[in-house]
Amino acid sequence: MKKIILSLVLLVSFVGAQTASAFSFDWGVTGGYNLTKLKFDKQSKFFDTNGNSGWFLGVKANLGLIGGFGLDGALLYNQMKYSTTADYSLGTVSINETARSFAIPINLKYSIGLGKMANVYVTTGPQFDFALGDKSDDDNTTAFVSTFEQENMTTSWNVGAGVKLFKHLDLGLSYNFGLSKAAKQTLDLVGGTTVGITTPYKFNDVKANTFKIQATYYF
Repeated sequence: MKKIILSLVLLVSFVGAQTASAFSFDWGVTGGYNLTKLKFDKQSKFFDTNGNSGWFLGVKANLGLIGGFGLDGALLYNQMKYSTTADYSLGTVSINETARSFAIPINLKYSIGLGKMANVYVTTGPQFDFALGDKSDDDNTTAFVSTFEQENMTTSWNVGAGVKLFKHLDLGLSYNFGLSKAAKQTLDLVGGTTVGITTPYKFNDVKANTFKIQATYYF
């Protein structure tokens, strides 16, 4: 009986050691560039939304699983630029807002090895942004009052690809699709109605789509 128990203990220990060796974990610092463009679900023809540059910086962790699959996640300080412009015969209203947030992306990753020097990968997963600091901006003219108000929390989805070099340097590109409302744009017409526009004139579903370039150094 003792021999059977000892054999089971040794077998469980061996399987556990083999399973643990199949996993890998590393972490490092990450940062990069983002280019954000706003999208209005309704009445978008009235506003021009320009792409604006920003940046992000933080820490990132990578968990390697079995068969080339893995998970990565990050804690980021994220700064994006939001810009909208509406040009009417009665005046021009524009918003230029710096949106700051604490971002948490969590991605499923699939990697293919290219020898000891590099591997390529694709990733996809959700991202959660929590707004920081001042979340609103106003622009007033003689005819209009425009207000842009950032949401407290925004959910989006990442799709990306990249390469990891020499087990330490990670370079990647990704596109972030806005899933939930990022902000609310409200346009109030001073003095009632004109040219068929009533007050208040609201844009309730402003989403943000973002192109990102990132570099990560794993220790």
